[in-house]
Amino acid sequence: METLEQRVKVTSSPVGHKGNFGQFSYWIAALVVTAFYLATTIYLASHRLFWNDEVLTVVVSRLPHWTTIWTALSRAVDSQPPLYYLIVRFSESLFGHSEVAARLPSVLAMASAMLITFDCARRLTDGLHGLLALFVLACSMLPYYGYEARPYALCVMLSAVSFWIWVHSNNNKVLPTILFGFVMFLGVAIHYYFVLTLVPYALWEGSRWKPWELPSRKLIAGTVGILVPAIIQAPVILSFGRQFGHNFMGHPTFWVLGKTFSDFFPNGLLLLALTVVCIALLSPEYTVAATGAAASAEVLGWLFFAIPLAGFVVSWKTNAFFPRYFIAALPGVAVAFSCCIWRHVRRRSLASAAIVGLLALWAFANQLQVVKHPESVDRAGSQGATRRYLSLENTVHRSDIRHIVFFDALPYLEARYYSRYPEQCVLFLLGPDEEIDAHATRVLFNLDKYYPMQFWTLDDLKERARDTMLIGPTPNTLKAMEEAGFELEVSVSEPWKVAYLR
Repeated sequence: METLEQRVKVTSSPVGHKGNFGQFSYWIAALVVTAFYLATTIYLASHRLFWNDEVLTVVVSRLPHWTTIWTALSRAVDSQPPLYYLIVRFSESLFGHSEVAARLPSVLAMASAMLITFDCARRLTDGLHGLLALFVLACSMLPYYGYEARPYALCVMLSAVSFWIWVHSNNNKVLPTILFGFVMFLGVAIHYYFVLTLVPYALWEGSRWKPWELPSRKLIAGTVGILVPAIIQAPVILSFGRQFGHNFMGHPTFWVLGKTFSDFFPNGLLLLALTVVCIALLSPEYTVAATGAAASAEVLGWLFFAIPLAGFVVSWKTNAFFPRYFIAALPGVAVAFSCCIWRHVRRRSLASAAIVGLLALWAFANQLQVVKHPESVDRAGSQGATRRYLSLENTVHRSDIRHIVFFDALPYLEARYYSRYPEQCVLFLLGPDEEIDAHATRVLFNLDKYYPMQFWTLDDLKERARDTMLIGPTPNTLKAMEEAGFELEVSVSEPWKVAYLR
């Protein structure tokens, strides 16, 4: 099987970017950019509350023992593999229980992914186009997941490492082969869908397959690397699948598939259009080098777009199709874009510099805008709703209200986590014998064994009506309560409808 390192390298050199001093200066630039993202991401991590998925992360990671974490996950309290919670647990053991400590693994993974992708592209092209690959990541969805306590930034980092090993190491040597398999092992141990990261490598080899030719050692090692953790984690995977596989929230549709690619690169079409304008204006007579290691790496990188396509197929069984699940595609695409620009305009360094400047300006402006307004990063409105509840809680505590009943599981989980009076927070259920179909509510039922919560039915509500406040009752719920004989007084409509029982 022909490998990337066996391809003939392009002998022509880009103008003005060779030499030790030049390469060193690009490394300095890459480190400065990464330091900027590191500092601003830590700031954002410290100024944002956890949303419900992150609350699950820290609650599970703080369970008494790692065996308790395994047991809880095997009872479907959350959807991620155990290793990620152990990483967060270790981070909080070093830096204390806080938003920054829980998000620090993601922060460091994001920064590492940027540098690894830069170096991978730099070795294939030059320092300037290495920076181009770095800024492609900076203009993607990656910066957001750098300040979220979920495993997606770690998936990007491991994907970048696997790409680097595949492209820049000898396929016949034992150590790179073992390392490639180990990276795949770690990836699947951090997120189950990381298994799809093997798809572009398999497609690349498959497109060059010759009859009776065995797969490369790296591909075999990668296959073993994904199978071993999948087998080890099978009890956890099967438990979650049995409970949620038929009604999980991510059913694949062609609309969501299309949205996945736009989510990868917000404003990506605009940036691509401006890039084409830069090439047309500054390098009208572009050159094309269609052979060599860079061209082969570019083909492999574009194949990373097959990851969400493969996920689309898999999700018809798992019902778990969310753009963030396929974020491991980003490093390959970033390197492919960098190699593509280098092939076309490498003799016109001004065009490449203009494209790098364009992406850098866009990336820095977006990041600084978020730093200026961290409250603007508000997934599903949870940040603002939780903060407004906490301000409301002060007033409620001074009144005769002793119970605060929520009608939505996700705001309840977030409010209970941050509340100074968590024992007052209650989640309402329609009836004790009714099947719990809502995914979030079922997760909280599973979590209740490890993180005690309160659930009420209509009978419980009747017994404590006088000292109870309702948060977010739906119109149908209010109607049902009125029919049951309750007198309702609605006092606030934002951020939730707030009602008192009389």
